[in-house]
Amino acid sequence: MGVDELLVRRLVAGAVALVAGLALTTGMASAAPPPVVGGTDVPDGKYPFMVTLQYEPSGPTAYDRHFCGGTLIGPFAVLTAAHCVDGFPTEQLEDLSVIVGRTVLTNEGQGRIRNVSEIFVHPDYEPSAGAFVPDVAVLLLDEPVTDIAPVQLVTPGTDALERPGRQVTGIGWGNVVQQDPFPGGGVFVGPDRLQEVRVPIVSDDECQVSYEGAVVPEFEICAGRTGKDTCQGDSGGPLFAAVPNSTRVVQIGVTSWGVGCGAPGFPGVYSQLSHEDVGAFIAGPWFPA
Repeated sequence: MGVDELLVRRLVAGAVALVAGLALTTGMASAAPPPVVGGTDVPDGKYPFMVTLQYEPSGPTAYDRHFCGGTLIGPFAVLTAAHCVDGFPTEQLEDLSVIVGRTVLTNEGQGRIRNVSEIFVHPDYEPSAGAFVPDVAVLLLDEPVTDIAPVQLVTPGTDALERPGRQVTGIGWGNVVQQDPFPGGGVFVGPDRLQEVRVPIVSDDECQVSYEGAVVPEFEICAGRTGKDTCQGDSGGPLFAAVPNSTRVVQIGVTSWGVGCGAPGFPGVYSQLSHEDVGAFIAGPWFPA
């Protein structure tokens, strides 16, 4: 079985893909990045810009409702992966919400809850036509989040933070169980507390060998190593780099897809935010002038 047969978008956790009809590739329960496989607990408040996407009919708690991650990029805007929300019916938007600034999903005292008023998927993302890049989308919120600072995004057209070997960080509430690179039979264990994992960026050439040319280096970054990765349920969350000589972090990617989770030879694949076209899309009308 070749990579083409194994390739999958990182699956969302829960029933939202079935109920809302999200456009996802099937058969890859074992091929998404972990909620961070090989990661560690995140202390309360460390990443206030982190967002959990919530599908209300999936259950009574935020733990049950979580299906993808995202980041606050402006008072009214959340950045996530296109495959998390592509095809979400407009008439079901009332079932879609976000929580900003929560570290423990079941801790109702943390974070700000907002409804989603509109979804913008990158216009070039067309899974029906085989176009899975750029895998980015922006959610507009019904009310602003004014007391939490947005994440800093990488400057479009720059790649200084994306050099091979550089240590970067992925975060999320995704699967924490390492997944082998074949479909079916994967075990899903999602954490209640946000997880983080540090992984090295993998060169474009090395990643192309791993995925038999399926990666699009112009729009995607690869990062990870055996036993450390993002996974199912981490989709849409951030990949970020620390700014040298600073405590700040800069988001350089969005968790997108992969084969297995932490599987040998298969790093995670992330949407590359430094691409100028992607940057222009993200810098849409949701940002103040």
